[in-house]
Amino acid sequence: MASRTQNARRNIVTSVINKLIIMLTNFIMRTVLIWYLGKVYLGLDSLFTSILQILSLTELGIGSAMVYSMYKPLAENDIPAICALLKLYRTVYRFIALIMTVIGVAITPFLPLIVKNDLPGGLNLYTLYFINLGNTILSYLLFAYRSALFTADQRYSINNNIYSVFKVGTTVMQILAIILLKSQPYLAYYFYSLALPVTTVLKNLVTYYLSKKMYPQYACEGKVPKSEINGIKKRVAGMFLHKVSFVFRNSLDSIVISAFLGLEILGQYNSYYFIINAVSGIMILVSNSVTASVGNSIVVETKKKNYTDFKKIQMLYMWLTSWLTVCFAACLQPFIRLWVGKDMLFGDGIMTIFCIYFFSMHFSRVCHIYRDAAGLWWQDRFRPIVETVVNLTLNILLVKFIGVSGVMLSTIFCIVFIEGTWGTAILFRHYFTEEKQSKYMLKLLWTWTLTAIACAICYVIYRFTGLQGITAIIVYGIVATVVLNVVYVLGNSFLPEFKPSVKFALRITGLSRIIKKFK
Repeated sequence: MASRTQNARRNIVTSVINKLIIMLTNFIMRTVLIWYLGKVYLGLDSLFTSILQILSLTELGIGSAMVYSMYKPLAENDIPAICALLKLYRTVYRFIALIMTVIGVAITPFLPLIVKNDLPGGLNLYTLYFINLGNTILSYLLFAYRSALFTADQRYSINNNIYSVFKVGTTVMQILAIILLKSQPYLAYYFYSLALPVTTVLKNLVTYYLSKKMYPQYACEGKVPKSEINGIKKRVAGMFLHKVSFVFRNSLDSIVISAFLGLEILGQYNSYYFIINAVSGIMILVSNSVTASVGNSIVVETKKKNYTDFKKIQMLYMWLTSWLTVCFAACLQPFIRLWVGKDMLFGDGIMTIFCIYFFSMHFSRVCHIYRDAAGLWWQDRFRPIVETVVNLTLNILLVKFIGVSGVMLSTIFCIVFIEGTWGTAILFRHYFTEEKQSKYMLKLLWTWTLTAIACAICYVIYRFTGLQGITAIIVYGIVATVVLNVVYVLGNSFLPEFKPSVKFALRITGLSRIIKKFK
C-alpha cells in the first residue's frame, strides 16, 4: 500500500496536470464566447453558474461528511461499514435531487429580478435555466456517490482525471455548437447549454464503472448504526453552514453585479475573476489532494506530529500564494489586454483589489484543510452564518456607492476578519489545543507584509517600464518570481520551520532524490 506521502505526491501531480487541462479548455471556451457571442453572453453564463451554485446548497455538504466517515473504516478495512455508508450516501443523494427539483422550480418567478434588462434577443431565460437545473439534478441522481471511495482512499486523482476528460469533451461540443451556429447566436447558446447534461450523465456512468472495477467488494448494502448516523447529521449540519458561506461568497458577487450593474459589467468582471479563479482552482486541488492524507494522519498520529506538519504545509502554501499574488500584480493587466482587448480592462485600482482578493482566499486555506480533516464543522457552525449575512449586507450597500469595488471589498472583509480569525480560532480551540493561535496569526500577518512589499516593487517596475503583450507577461513574470523569492527567503529564513519546510517540499516533489544523484 502506498504511503501518505506517496499518495499526496501522486494526487498533487495529477491534480495540477488535470487542472491545467481544465484551465486551458475553460480559457478557450471563454475566448470563443467573447469573440463569437460577446461579453453579454459571457455574463449570462456566469450568472447561471452562480445561481446553480447556490441551489447546490441542498447537498448540505453531505459529500465531505461521508468522506470523513469513511477514513477510519477504510484504514481498518471494515468492508461492511463502507457498504452501509455507501447505501446511506446513495439514498441521501436521491433525496437531494428531489429537493433540488422542488426548490429549483419554486424560484423561477424571481429570475427576471436578477437580470438587468439586457438578455440577448431570441433567448428564453426560463428554458436556459431549466437546462442548467436539469444538469445539476442529474449529477445527483446517478452514481456520483461512489466518487467518495476514491477521495477517502487517497485516490483523489481518479476523480480529477474523470472530470478532466469529460470537461474536454464538453468544451469541444460547446465550441462546435458556437462556431457552426454563429449566425444564430441564440441557437448556438442553446446547444452550448445542452452539452452539459449530456456529458454529466456519461461522466457519472464512467465513475460507477471504475469504482466497481477498483472496489468490487463495496456494494450498497447494510445499515449504518444510529450512533454513526447521529454523528454524520451533526457533521452535515456544521458542514452545511460552512458551505453556505463559501457558495454565497463566490456566487452572490456575480448575482449582485448582474442585478445592479448589468450583464455587460458582469462579463467584464468575470474576465478577471476567471483568471483568479482558475489559478485558485489549481491551489484548491493541491490542498484537496492532501486532505485525505491529513485526515488519515489525524486518526493515527499525535497532535504534536500533526502540528509540525501543519506548520510546514502552511509555510509552503503561503509561499505559493504569495508568489502567485505578486505575479498577478505584475501580469494581470497586460494579460487581460492581450486576451480580450483594452475594452475589457478595469483600472489598476480594481486590479489591485483582485490581487488582494486572491491572497485573502488562500491565506487561511491550510487551517481550513485541517478543520475539515478533523471534522470540526459543527464547532464552526455559527461563523458561516455571520459571514454570509455580513457579506450580503455589505455587497448590496457598497455596490450602490462604489460599484464592482464595493462588492469585492465586502467579500475581502468577510474572508479576512470573519473566516480568517474566527475560523482559525476554531481549529486551535478544538484540535491544536496546546498551541497558541496568536503566534500563528502573527506569522500570517508577516506573510501579508512580505507579499505587499514584493507586490509594490513589481508594480513600480510595471508602471515605469510600460511593456505590452507577451513580452510584458514574460518579463514581468520573471521579475515577480525573482523579487518574491528573494523577499520571502530573506523574510522567513529565521523561522524554525523554514528549513524543514524546504526539505519537505523537495521530498514530496521527488526533487530530493534528483539532488542526491548529482552529489
